[in-house]
Amino acid sequence: MIQLLAPEVADGIAAGEVIERPASVVKELVENALDAGASRISIDVRGAGKTSIRVSDDGAGIPGEELAIAFVRHTTSKLSALADLAAIRSFGFRGEALASIAAVADVECSSGGARLRIRAGEILEHGPGPLLPGVVIEVRDLFANVPARLKFLKSDATEVSAIKDVVSAFALLHPHIRFHMTIDSRAAVTSSGDGDRRRAVASVYGQPVAAEMLEMAGTPLQPLLVAGLVSQPRLSRGSRDGMVLAVNGRPVSARSLVYALEECYQGRLERGRHPIAVIDIGIDPELVDVNVHPAKKEVRFRDEGAIFAALQRAVRAALDGSDPFRYRPGEAVGPAMLEAGTRPQLMVHDAPAALAAPAATNGHTATGVLRPIGQAGSGYLVAEGPHGLVLVDQHAAHERVLYNRLLERLRAGRGASQPLLIPQAVDLDPALIAAAADHREELASLGLEFEEFGPRSLRIVAVPAELPSGRATAAIQETLAALAENRGDGAIEKAAAALACHSAVKFGDVLDIVEQRRLLADLETAEESITCPHGRPTRLLVEWQELTRHFRRNY
Repeated sequence: MIQLLAPEVADGIAAGEVIERPASVVKELVENALDAGASRISIDVRGAGKTSIRVSDDGAGIPGEELAIAFVRHTTSKLSALADLAAIRSFGFRGEALASIAAVADVECSSGGARLRIRAGEILEHGPGPLLPGVVIEVRDLFANVPARLKFLKSDATEVSAIKDVVSAFALLHPHIRFHMTIDSRAAVTSSGDGDRRRAVASVYGQPVAAEMLEMAGTPLQPLLVAGLVSQPRLSRGSRDGMVLAVNGRPVSARSLVYALEECYQGRLERGRHPIAVIDIGIDPELVDVNVHPAKKEVRFRDEGAIFAALQRAVRAALDGSDPFRYRPGEAVGPAMLEAGTRPQLMVHDAPAALAAPAATNGHTATGVLRPIGQAGSGYLVAEGPHGLVLVDQHAAHERVLYNRLLERLRAGRGASQPLLIPQAVDLDPALIAAAADHREELASLGLEFEEFGPRSLRIVAVPAELPSGRATAAIQETLAALAENRGDGAIEKAAAALACHSAVKFGDVLDIVEQRRLLADLETAEESITCPHGRPTRLLVEWQELTRHFRRNY
């Protein structure tokens, strides 16, 4: 039998769409404070948000006479007509948050000289209250009237982590607002609110991480403004937790934006590593739809391709200022640096000013060319540069040089190949055969030429000029596997990286002084030479100043 649901049942269903966990409550209340123009927002959490969540701000507040209606579903001051949905500038607009919270908790709210207490959607008290700036709202006993919801919450540690992620994201995206959050009376997140985004990053991730962030200039890319900070390639994480992406200050989950960001780091980070980023895309509200998800986590762009391209231009421009890896012994290592993947005796530091304007240092002439000294270990070149001794991973360095060369040939459409005296037949899986057929022209531009040789084989007739013929079979298999595994954009670049890897000198190969000099010279002129195409460092700089300090020559 079809029947109309009771109001409390309907409210409970609606609350489930908006309030999934304690972090949802914090998100909605912080967004309300931001919409009210607050400059200071305080959050106090107890019992992982299940016992109480208290949020206070110094914003415009709610007039005392409107306090009760504010908790009625679909009442809002953010919009009044259907046309307003086409250009939403506020964080909240549906009028559901307060009603949804009140439906599943005991809520007390004070604003405009009035006080209201409501539990499970029922008003218990309503009368005069303290005349305070902004709004003070406390949410107690969350989900007490719907115990089934409590069973689906994660551990207290997980719920606290989710709350910290919400507040941290807002603190990073709104550095002009002072955030202070305590969890069980302990400070968890505190930002200064002075408008300095780098200082906001330091408050969330620590000063060592903040020092390694590259600023995106915030240059208008019509009709967009992309601003924020991205990490240098030498700073990375094993997860995407450090990536905060937003549209008009609203944190969003958008696969296309994550892909656009990570593609900029292709060849700069090893597989499985991810950058740290705080990116806010300013866009005309009419060009983005934020009303596509119950919790407003996702957005839809009118021209997603333009957003994608603008984000990549801004990130790549920032990454052009990346610094090389530097050696710093004997310094304490913070958790952020360990997370970045550095070992305790290797620390990452800012580039010295001398890099921008080379000058004579400790009697060593400043030139842009590395002078080879010899080989050390199983495959490291030792060289002298204007700023110190440089250790170079010969395979990674040669891999970068060859990769850039292959990409240039790919762009020009002219490959440099060497015909094989005896063509080599290679047995391949059908997926690799299909990948070869789909990318025949691009592979030819890379110098790889082949013929069909039966249903499961190819006959290789020419390989890139730099590829030793004895490595052809393994190179072909890995190159085609890269194409088969990476459909779409970026597949041919990964194939080029595989070819470069097999063509490069191996770790352990002995190079004479002429070969060392040529490789170092090629590396110096190569673009993005800090890492190989797979993201491994190509060199390590031990600065003259460090040697001077170590040998006590600074007196």
